[in-house]
Amino acid sequence: MELLQPSQYGEVEAFVSHHPSGCFMQSPAWAKVKPNWKHEIVVSRAQDGRLRGSMSILIMPMGPGALMYAPRGPVCDYGDRETIADLLAGAKEVAKKYHAHILKMDPYILEGDEEHIEVFRSLGCDFTPDAAFKDTIQPRYNYMLPYLEGLSEEQLLAGFVRETRYYIRYPEKHGVTCRFGEDCLDDFYKVYSETGERQGFSIRPKEYLAGFLRAFPANARLYMCYSPDGRPICGGLSVNYAGKTAHVYGCSSDEHELRKLRATYLLQWEMMRWALSTGCRIYDMQGVAVRPEDSQQLYNVLGFKQNFTGEIVTTAGEFRVVYNPAVNAAMDAALRLRSKLRRH
Repeated sequence: MELLQPSQYGEVEAFVSHHPSGCFMQSPAWAKVKPNWKHEIVVSRAQDGRLRGSMSILIMPMGPGALMYAPRGPVCDYGDRETIADLLAGAKEVAKKYHAHILKMDPYILEGDEEHIEVFRSLGCDFTPDAAFKDTIQPRYNYMLPYLEGLSEEQLLAGFVRETRYYIRYPEKHGVTCRFGEDCLDDFYKVYSETGERQGFSIRPKEYLAGFLRAFPANARLYMCYSPDGRPICGGLSVNYAGKTAHVYGCSSDEHELRKLRATYLLQWEMMRWALSTGCRIYDMQGVAVRPEDSQQLYNVLGFKQNFTGEIVTTAGEFRVVYNPAVNAAMDAALRLRSKLRRH
């Protein structure tokens, strides 16, 4: 077990960005997107000194304690009990340093993968099977195209139903253009804000999105589609990292005239083309809800995402290590009360 200094983060970046379970949220760069959180990286090494596991931890002080969160961490072989135990020992040292009451992790382990779930449980991690939609930080249900590896654009397009192929081609035939670049940020933020207000989801500040793009200059792209007369129609911020392209933030105009242009199909196709051009295995359209009562907004977008011949991928959920049960219980009660008050 080793706690790294920032001067060593390049080694972690090389490891995480090429690991099968790597994710952009486990990149050292993700901490730059979250400046309000403190940050530590724990690693485990093999006997020859090479990295065999890494866990990037965000730390948020909360009352008398702190919440530690390793989004999509740790990065390692989930069947390697020794490495996971080593990383958890490192996390315990981080918890002492920041007086943390809990560590939460949501590795990319699928629902029903009892072999790997049991590894974490056997090491003292608390786990709730079939966790409710609102009980996890990351959505457990994601719509993905997990079969991109080795496909050409023509092969991917041929796998879509005829209607989807038609709507992908339709926008450009009617003068819609799609481009990417940070110069699209003002247009993106205008439509993004309108979408958030209309659909009732929280809106990130524009500087947050700009910081995202700056933190991942080679991995993040902001796409925007425009009407023939130059009006912004829809946009998406995607990250291409560790063999996966994830569509993290999206927006679309509600103007009837613009919606008729079907630009959201072209937008998704352009981001998929980027994934294909870089050899990605997975295109991740991100969170969905399988029941309207969980999230009407995410349930509504499921129908659109299903036009792209992917599948709903369900992860196991969160694993937790509680360091201070009394503080953790008090913080849970406070958060439940705050949530209840916000609903009234």
